Amino acid sequence: MATLYGIVFAVSLLMIVTCFFVDRKRDTWLMLLFVSVSVCDLGYFLLSLSRTLDGALWANRLAYLGNVFLPFLLLMMIVNLLRFKIPKVLPWALIGINTVMLFITTSGGYLPIYYKNVSITFVDGVAVLVKDYGPLHSVYKIYLFAYFAAMVGIIIYTLVKETAVSIKHSMFLAFVVIGNISIWLVENLIHSQFEFLSISYIVTEGLILLLYGILQDYEKMNKAEKIPDTIVTEKSNSDSFTEEEINNILTSFATENNLSEREKEVLKFILEHKKRKEIAESLFVTESTIKKHTSSIYKKLKVSNRNELFDKVSKLC
Repeated sequence: MATLYGIVFAVSLLMIVTCFFVDRKRDTWLMLLFVSVSVCDLGYFLLSLSRTLDGALWANRLAYLGNVFLPFLLLMMIVNLLRFKIPKVLPWALIGINTVMLFITTSGGYLPIYYKNVSITFVDGVAVLVKDYGPLHSVYKIYLFAYFAAMVGIIIYTLVKETAVSIKHSMFLAFVVIGNISIWLVENLIHSQFEFLSISYIVTEGLILLLYGILQDYEKMNKAEKIPDTIVTEKSNSDSFTEEEINNILTSFATENNLSEREKEVLKFILEHKKRKEIAESLFVTESTIKKHTSSIYKKLKVSNRNELFDKVSKLC
């Protein structure tokens, strides 16, 4: 078992190197997530090699250092990947909560709040902690559940609001999150001596890297194929639509042609002569997402570019 933990730890280090080469955008949250997994797996490895209770407790604390911050880093990675807007103070507030949780989970041997009693035993020569859980042990489970619920909630929200880069990519993320929840639940039910989460973390890293690679190739392809905004005339005449005219267009013409709420938002910006990049920044999505919405708008309104769109709606004003 100690050998297996050692292999898992070695693979986790390799995944950090792989992440550096795959993630060309250098996502800080993603890299910290991979480092956190390595810290966690190192803790499991050192625990299996421990020969004293004190050494085992320190290895267990190291494992919890990775485990406690993993859901936070995964959440921030999802927020960043899906371009979900959050208050700037929220990450710092969560770090504060994570620190408190780390204190609780690593209090074994000092305070009887997470473990009432803890001792060490050996199974086939491998150290295993025998724990009698304390009153605050359930708090950690609530902590994990809250993070997982937040991740799933954000994914569902971006799908409903059509702000995700791709439905398939969002569903892929949901699969990764739910997969980890399932493994965690199974591990808590069967009470195995081996921490299967250490392996599931590696699998999760591989799936995330696959997603990042696909997304970056996808954006690169869209960038190469994208027609510059300067090729298409931004407006067919020198006059701009008034706010009242735009509202009338959105409430009547757009509704009659079955435009979604997100498409109406994009159409509003188009009628205000906003460029694709400006629209994307205002709606906190990628330019490729705006391109998809724009294509859908053109199709529903039976036009092929902005000039035709302006000509068509001008007749309504």
